[in-house]
Amino acid sequence: MKPLRIALVLALALALLAGAGCTDKDTAAKVNGEKIPLSELDKQVAQLKKQYPDMFNGADGEGRLLDFKQRLLDNMINQKLVEQAAEDKGIKIAEGDIDKQIQQLKSGFQDEEQFQSALKSAGMTEETLRQQIRDQLLTQKLIESLASDIKISEQEMKAYYDKNKSQFEQQAAKRASHILFKPEDKKTAEKVLAQVRNGGDFAALAKEYSVDTATASNGGDLGWPTTPYVPEFEAALDKLAKGQTSGLVKTPYGWHIIRVTDVRKATQQKFEDVKDQIEQILIQQRRADAYQKFLDELKKKAKIEIFVKELQAAKGASQETTSK
Repeated sequence: MKPLRIALVLALALALLAGAGCTDKDTAAKVNGEKIPLSELDKQVAQLKKQYPDMFNGADGEGRLLDFKQRLLDNMINQKLVEQAAEDKGIKIAEGDIDKQIQQLKSGFQDEEQFQSALKSAGMTEETLRQQIRDQLLTQKLIESLASDIKISEQEMKAYYDKNKSQFEQQAAKRASHILFKPEDKKTAEKVLAQVRNGGDFAALAKEYSVDTATASNGGDLGWPTTPYVPEFEAALDKLAKGQTSGLVKTPYGWHIIRVTDVRKATQQKFEDVKDQIEQILIQQRRADAYQKFLDELKKKAKIEIFVKELQAAKGASQETTSK
């Protein structure tokens, strides 16, 4: 190669290298040199708009959108820092662990079609769900590694109980079992209801007919409620006493036959009964504190570059920014 041609090639290469930081149009930020794609940020913003279409209307809509965009990017930066820290510690997530989480989520739906419909309504795909679960498990494992030897004393647990007694008031509640049928299976539901009213074995019929796979194997037992049921179910439950069975109850999930199996009054739980629960609460608090401190340290040491112009000012002059 002639000297003049070599010089031109070198000059061109240097020019390309010098402009590399400004020509990558799909970069929202870089964390220690690792890229966060702008397309991924835009995707999350679009998902947020789909989930909450009215949130960004009106005079303050643009300001709210900018605020949420900043929060989304902050979360992505934090997740990138977590990924890097986890890699340094040799922490990995097995695909099988993600599969288990997805199967657990799916068990809360009638069928695959309802699960996919819920994903679509949330503006998600199964691929994006897998990534979210992977991120959550990775963060969880990292937190556990930061505070694996936490010890909570009896005195600390008792102090927490005394200060938060209202947290351990057991609310009055009704325990119920149900048999669930698909919305289009009203005739089957009527047939089974007739069997129940004629003395049929409720648990056996639930195992045979209920499409609620999470409870059918247990005879339809829903356990003691920890969150409210859908309004239609709750209204029917309120009218039933212990041992009573409803007629057909229509909810967005389909047709239900409901039976109240037990009733409890409101009581104050004793310290000895909730001690293990309090220990876990305090352990989680310690882990959260340790994680936040660790994340703050990572941010101090990290080189974080913001490439989205309207978000640069929000990050402040203390961090390195690059205009885009």
